[in-house]
Amino acid sequence: MSSGITAQRSGPRRAIIIFDSRYGHTERIAKSFETGLKQAGVEAICINSKELQSLESLKEFDLIAVGAPTEKITASESIKEFLDRIDGVDLRGRSGFAFDTKLSYPLSGSAAKYIEKKLKNVGLEMIMPRSNSIVIPLKEAKEEGGVKLKEGEEKRFEEIGFEVGKVLASKGKEAIPA
Repeated sequence: MSSGITAQRSGPRRAIIIFDSRYGHTERIAKSFETGLKQAGVEAICINSKELQSLESLKEFDLIAVGAPTEKITASESIKEFLDRIDGVDLRGRSGFAFDTKLSYPLSGSAAKYIEKKLKNVGLEMIMPRSNSIVIPLKEAKEEGGVKLKEGEEKRFEEIGFEVGKVLASKGKEAIPA
């Protein structure tokens, strides 16, 4: 009779960072987060939500991190579509993390807040509270959406990735669901 629990998992933890990015800012943050995870010994891959083919492949990962730009006070349409697609996938027993890029204005909203709620709904346990990366307005750079990443945000997300990686590695000593 199976208890549904496997023996302790050996080997490094695995993470996938799924993002949407209109002007490249969220992608840069996702890649910084990936770098931090790798520095903590986590096998990590970073992929645009539009390129993820198999939703079932998400079950291969210990951590599923999702990030998007904040648009119209919530997540981008592309990431909302992705999150709707994973709604039927059972991801219990895995960790999740939500992040976004957003303006620092009080009423600018948060894609990460929306993402975190959706990730919890599919059974992911948040490994750390959601995190925002700040973009600041530019007067002239229309090609970048009129904003740029605040100085130091990429380094900060590398550090967040490292911290998340350390927490994930410590979870590797526990038994996980089959």
